[in-house]
Amino acid sequence: MRLPDFARTTTFRWTLAVAGTFVLGTLVLFGFVYWQTAAYMTSTIDRLLAGEVSIIAPDTPERQLERIVNRLRDDPRRIRIAGLFGADGQRIAGNLESLPGGLAPDVPTDAVIVRLDGQNRETQKVRLVVHPLPSGEVLAIGRYNGEIEEIAEIVGRALALGLLPAFALAVAIGMVLSLRALDRLSDVNRRIQRIVAGDLRERLPTRGSDDPFDQLAVSVNRMLGEIEALIHEIAGIGDDIAHDLRTPLTRVRVRLERGREHAATLGELRAVADQAIVGLDQALAIVTALLRIAEIEHSRRLEGFGEVQLVPLVHTSRLRRTSMSRCGSKPPTRRPCTATAIFFSRPSPIWSTMP
Repeated sequence: MRLPDFARTTTFRWTLAVAGTFVLGTLVLFGFVYWQTAAYMTSTIDRLLAGEVSIIAPDTPERQLERIVNRLRDDPRRIRIAGLFGADGQRIAGNLESLPGGLAPDVPTDAVIVRLDGQNRETQKVRLVVHPLPSGEVLAIGRYNGEIEEIAEIVGRALALGLLPAFALAVAIGMVLSLRALDRLSDVNRRIQRIVAGDLRERLPTRGSDDPFDQLAVSVNRMLGEIEALIHEIAGIGDDIAHDLRTPLTRVRVRLERGREHAATLGELRAVADQAIVGLDQALAIVTALLRIAEIEHSRRLEGFGEVQLVPLVHTSRLRRTSMSRCGSKPPTRRPCTATAIFFSRPSPIWSTMP
């Protein structure tokens, strides 16, 4: 399945990446807050339960029963759990139906119990601690810890109500930005196609916002202006070359036509051919001069130069001078010269055309 054009833009992908990172960071933050809150509430409940056990356990059996009754009576929110069980596990007092199995003495533990309120029975998740008494009885003190689950629900609702709209808004903003960038790129592509087709007067659009895209468009437009000016100059040079070559070539054509029509002897035909060759040489000289200009502009003429040892040349010059003096020739006048010379290491097409 092909994705929409805006979904394949870099802007939209970066928007999704930033929004996803924000959502992930928020989830981690809320999770850390919930974990710290749950740990704090659990430790607080454990301290309260340990304090109540330390108060009830040392009392006499009558005071223990009285304290259990008072604890349950002053519980309008129905969150307190208390029970006194005999050595055989039978309930003596309290609102705890039975002791859960696997509880370690004096260690607060999460447990699921059955709460008794008159004739009503209710299953609750509580934090429970059991303490064996010297008489063999077991004291159980607990507290409903559903507040932690309620906090988790509150955090979940806050995340749902806050993160989902924020993520949807981020996606919508990414779509808008992607569509704007896509429209601008489409306009630029259309203009580039016209430039490629030969319309060098076309320019990339700018909005005057001096953003990086505008700066790039200004630079490209400046480059297109230089290219257009260079092409116009090249066109003018081509016209000048055509006019310069047209004159000698026209003369050659006229001379050849006249020679073909009026030449009566071989000598006259050769004279016409010689004149035509002179005209062609003029045209070739123009072409060679143009090539010479191009080579100078591109610095390719320097490839023809190289270092030459002067000692062998001086020795050869002395030998020639000696041979000339033996033959009676007047020796040339000595002139001071420098000890540096530059020669061509290979023949150059420039000098071959010079008179």
